[in-house]
Amino acid sequence: MRVIAALVVRSAVTRFGESRMGFVWVLIEPAAYVGVYLLVHASMDASIPFGDSALLFVLTGIFGFRMTRGIARKTERAIISNQPMLTYPLVRPLDTIIATFLTESTIWLIICWLFMGGLSLMMDRSVIVYPADFAECLLAILYFALSFAAFNAMISALIPRYDTFINMLSMPLMLASGVFFVPTQLPPDFQAILWWNPFLHCVEWFRTSTYLDYNALLSKSYLLGVSTGLLAAALSIERIFRRKIVAS
Repeated sequence: MRVIAALVVRSAVTRFGESRMGFVWVLIEPAAYVGVYLLVHASMDASIPFGDSALLFVLTGIFGFRMTRGIARKTERAIISNQPMLTYPLVRPLDTIIATFLTESTIWLIICWLFMGGLSLMMDRSVIVYPADFAECLLAILYFALSFAAFNAMISALIPRYDTFINMLSMPLMLASGVFFVPTQLPPDFQAILWWNPFLHCVEWFRTSTYLDYNALLSKSYLLGVSTGLLAAALSIERIFRRKIVAS
């Protein structure tokens, strides 16, 4: 625990440095996504895909995907970012992953609370209609982000070019995750393909907790099953190839 606590502090310092404005830059990214979408939506005079608020729809989609991918992206680079620390016998690759995950999860949960709370004040109503389901959704997102990041971190340590490949998939994954559309409104053939994307289930689970009658293309068991499989594979790889991962 002392090792992980020290790595959390190191991760936070590396993330923000000595600038007090560091956290503001983290807030800009989701705000920019929302702003660009609303600007395009207004210029095209398009209808809202679902509900009565374009802001709520896009915000739930962005947080369902960007929070998951944002936590995973920083966490999966934990081994590379903390490579010098692995020379100490007490520090293991998994420690760096857990420490970075705790840091990024805390940051994104605060951002989510700020945006959803601000939207609730703006709309003068609660935007979280199912609090218990929302809490389950956040736990599932964190579990998937940790599992996905741990697996990618182990593979990236063994295959350096794998990290570049995963980074290239970020934009296609976002477009295929239902951030800007309702998946159930697509033809069944497209739904069958999109269903295999676990990020889509994160977005759909997020939206089911913010809308009363949202028809979701959601399988909670699939998302949790994929998360468990990725985490089990990551832990197995770390145990088998620990020396090689540290040496790399």
